Amino acid sequence: MEDVRAEKNSRQIVFRTCGVFLLTFLAALLLITYTVQVNIQQERSRMEHFAQSIGAETYEILLSEMGKARVLEAYLLQTEGSYENFERISHVLLREPFVRNVLFAPDGIVEAVYPLKGNEAVIGLNMYEEGAGNKEAQAAIEKQELYMAGPFDLIQGGAGIAGRLPIFLEDETGASVFWGIVSVTLDFPEVLSGSSIDRLNEQGFACEVWRINPDSGKRQTILATEIPLKQDWDTIDFQQELFNSVWTVSIAPLQRWYSQTSFWMYLAAGLLISFLAAMGIYHVEKLRLMRAEASKREIERLLAQLEYEQGNMLFSQIRSHFFYHTLNSLQALIVLDPDAAYKMAGDFSRYLRFNLDSVTSAGGIGSFREELRAVRAYADINQMQLGDRLTMKFDVPDVDFQMPALTIQPIVENAILHGIKPKIGGGTVCVKLEETAEHWQVIVEDDGVGFEYSPAVGDRSIGLSIVRQRMDRSPGCGIEIKSTPGQGTMIVLSYKKED
Repeated sequence: MEDVRAEKNSRQIVFRTCGVFLLTFLAALLLITYTVQVNIQQERSRMEHFAQSIGAETYEILLSEMGKARVLEAYLLQTEGSYENFERISHVLLREPFVRNVLFAPDGIVEAVYPLKGNEAVIGLNMYEEGAGNKEAQAAIEKQELYMAGPFDLIQGGAGIAGRLPIFLEDETGASVFWGIVSVTLDFPEVLSGSSIDRLNEQGFACEVWRINPDSGKRQTILATEIPLKQDWDTIDFQQELFNSVWTVSIAPLQRWYSQTSFWMYLAAGLLISFLAAMGIYHVEKLRLMRAEASKREIERLLAQLEYEQGNMLFSQIRSHFFYHTLNSLQALIVLDPDAAYKMAGDFSRYLRFNLDSVTSAGGIGSFREELRAVRAYADINQMQLGDRLTMKFDVPDVDFQMPALTIQPIVENAILHGIKPKIGGGTVCVKLEETAEHWQVIVEDDGVGFEYSPAVGDRSIGLSIVRQRMDRSPGCGIEIKSTPGQGTMIVLSYKKED
């Protein structure tokens, strides 16, 4: 019973410990989730800021360079479409090293380019034909607006970005007449060198500036960080309009939220806090259980002491009469039958020694063989006193086992005192030992006066009540009582065999 109770308590402690761990860890997960969401939102805000900054920075650079096309337009308006002397001032527009050239294309066909050296291949380019950057030129003529083309591969080699501006002059009647196209070509990627996109990897982000190439209809990368952006990443996209062209700035963190060091640190901290909380509850529960066990043991000790004192009071009441009659019998037998007196004195001595040893026995456990000897001694003394009115029968094999002390003798005493003595003519008390698979069973049966017994009412006899308490205190032991008025009583004491 104690092992079952201890196992149940251990399971309860483990269950509570696991429950506290799970609840604490769940709370930690909720806090981690909130923290991660806040970090993700802050990260998205930073990415939006970076994307807008890169878009604005790119626009400012190209705005400054595309403005050179307006200078060419102003020059043609002033010269009424003549560019013969343009070489004298071309160096002003070509002073940046990334400005590849400026060109004039009357009716959309390139006839002049400055500087000419290195750009000879562009002479004769027809912008109405198929070719990189020509679709933007044709759209510029149609819309009469500045269009930016590129990046694309240049005929004269390398890559570039070009601003295509259609020029319209007034004729003699004041009508606007299409003159042709002027263009400024910038070396790519030199024109965008030094962009802040180069420092984004250090901030923990990857970025790509891209457009849909009108010639191929496919995505074209314009700028990218050293650690490139992966296509399946969840990005922040910012679209920047650049002279009738749309460039998209896409940015994403280099690490997903679940692969960031901070997330795993939060998770480890949550696990540690949950473990410490669980261990705290475990030790508190163990301490509580230890205190409860200590209180229980103290209560059991006090109950045992009370039972001991009740037993002593009961036995002192019984023994006072028993001792008195025994001593009187001894006095008479010393004169009448010295041998019988000698035997009674020996029986009385064994009875007293067993009762004294049982009172001081450790844990209230004694030997069956020793208790049976005391029972026989007690029975012999009573047979000398009662004579033919008491018949004792013993059907007990020569065995021995450990059992709760003073549990058989009180039953035999009750049988003689309350069963046989009150009956006219006396009767028989039979003590029998039987063995089952798991128990030793001592059966004490008498044909005395009997009594009304009901399990619902309980034990009216203090002696039976004390014996029951002692039996209940020993795991596997029990007592069964059957009694019928006028027919006798049978009591079965079951003792659990040792494993």
